[in-house]
Amino acid sequence: MDPIGIHLAIMADYLLAQAAENPQGRASQRFDLDLEHVRVTAIGFATGGELPEHKNPGEAVLQVVRGRIRLTDSARSIEVEEGMIARIPNGVHSVTALEPSVIVLTAISLPAVADALAPA
Repeated sequence: MDPIGIHLAIMADYLLAQAAENPQGRASQRFDLDLEHVRVTAIGFATGGELPEHKNPGEAVLQVVRGRIRLTDSARSIEVEEGMIARIPNGVHSVTALEPSVIVLTAISLPAVADALAPA
């Protein structure tokens, strides 16, 4: 087992403070877990902070560590609250904080997808 640990409550406090000071209403911290295809990022949002529409090039889930967010794609909009985990849609989607919130995003870059997105 790798000797790395992250205290999510302390990280959440830090990211919420940073998001409150940021004009975009968000702050993030990527975790270096020394994994080739897995990316883990914590994102803090002030109320109304968002990740505008963007694509997801691999498989991903988000977990709400604190607060409540809205996850929206072309087919649906769902609220995800503290303690819940949700699959990220594989297309264009967005995230909006309904209150001060912190999420942990775990994404797996699939080799076939990464190869298709690489410049020729």
